[in-house]
Amino acid sequence: MLIASVAAFVSPVEDPDFWWHIRVGRWMLEHGRLPSQDLFTYTVSGHAWTDHEYLTEILMWLGYSHLGLLAISLGFGLITWLGLLLIYQACRPGRRPYVIVGLGLALAAVTGGPIWGPRAQMVTFALACLELLWLRRYLDGSSRTINWLPLVMVLWANLHGGWVVAFLFLGVAGASELLQWVGDRSRAHLMRVRRLAIITALCAVAVAATPHGLALYLYPFQTQASTAQQHLIVEWFSPDFHLSSLRAFEVMAFLLIGSFALRRPSLYDFLLSMAALGLALQSVRHVAIFVAAATPVLVAQASWIWQELGSRHRLPLGGGARSARAPAVTALALGVIAAAVAVTVAGGALKQDRLTRDSFPVGAADYLAAHPEVGTRMYNQYGWGGYLLYRFYPDPSRRVFIFGEAALMGDRQLNRYQDVQTLRPDWRQVLDQERVDYVVYNRGEALANVLA
Repeated sequence: MLIASVAAFVSPVEDPDFWWHIRVGRWMLEHGRLPSQDLFTYTVSGHAWTDHEYLTEILMWLGYSHLGLLAISLGFGLITWLGLLLIYQACRPGRRPYVIVGLGLALAAVTGGPIWGPRAQMVTFALACLELLWLRRYLDGSSRTINWLPLVMVLWANLHGGWVVAFLFLGVAGASELLQWVGDRSRAHLMRVRRLAIITALCAVAVAATPHGLALYLYPFQTQASTAQQHLIVEWFSPDFHLSSLRAFEVMAFLLIGSFALRRPSLYDFLLSMAALGLALQSVRHVAIFVAAATPVLVAQASWIWQELGSRHRLPLGGGARSARAPAVTALALGVIAAAVAVTVAGGALKQDRLTRDSFPVGAADYLAAHPEVGTRMYNQYGWGGYLLYRFYPDPSRRVFIFGEAALMGDRQLNRYQDVQTLRPDWRQVLDQERVDYVVYNRGEALANVLA
């Protein structure tokens, strides 16, 4: 399953934010500093910019500039796969039935399917898996590697704004230990609470070890409090269970809750699962966090049920004599799986150019490049802003109306964009106020039809 999952994690670049990420990474290397305000629009050029993923953007540009889009696909695929490997370790494979562990990993890989891809948030997924593994080992008394978490937080805070989830996990662990101490007054629980409190305080200080300093603390809360982002950006929507791509998440959630009815989980596992499920039900982008937190819990629950059934009904659960041909059969199976993964990954790479043309306004950008006389101010589709600015920056006649850094755009600009694309009563007024004279937008949509 670990080998097969590579096919799910290594995929072509389709994320609309990718293009502005690499353009910002290139700008930072060229100028030797971080952007302090918007660079790419003519509408919000005065807005202050807290670039919370600057280090990832620099690495993305370096990979892309030397090896192209394949380097991005492979790099982020490897990061995501490392996250699954950490989940595997958290499942305690030596103590669980390998069939249950394998099925758990398979369900995890499929559940996160809508989220996996070459995108910066895979960094948060992998680091969240690392933190959860360390927390689990600390709480069961097998390791104190959680002491290294503040150093990880320094890296995390410079790579991606998802670092805030680390404090949720620390809070869940601390709350579970505190509640257990209230129940049994065990000194061991109280000592763990104290250590977790110290680690949390050190992590809070570590977050400031970025070029943004204290300003970074506000960024996650500004995003969560933005009603415009919650209503405009699909990833912030709650999961739509009518979509077949989210069926696996639905199944995983039901299996997890159902297993709690058959076996009482530990307090930590219960609180962690509910916190992660709450996040995922609030926003589909948090399904990856649910996978990281819930997979080891589900595997533990299912393993107990499996072993109980085996002992009650005398089912063969392994341990019998092995055939002399087993190693050869295993090697052959692994070879076939690896070959299938290689073919799948290669097929995705070969489709990259077509996917780019299907997903982004390549033809429109080619036309604008060949016709410099076409206007000076564009109104563009939100998801296309990144590609257009990648193609044209720093041409002043090709600055975009909006692009995918929603926090930088601000609620007012997001709402103005929505006014136009949804044809609200003031849509003409917005275009006139910004002196828009050409539009780059999807064919067949209401705005394009009305303009035509």
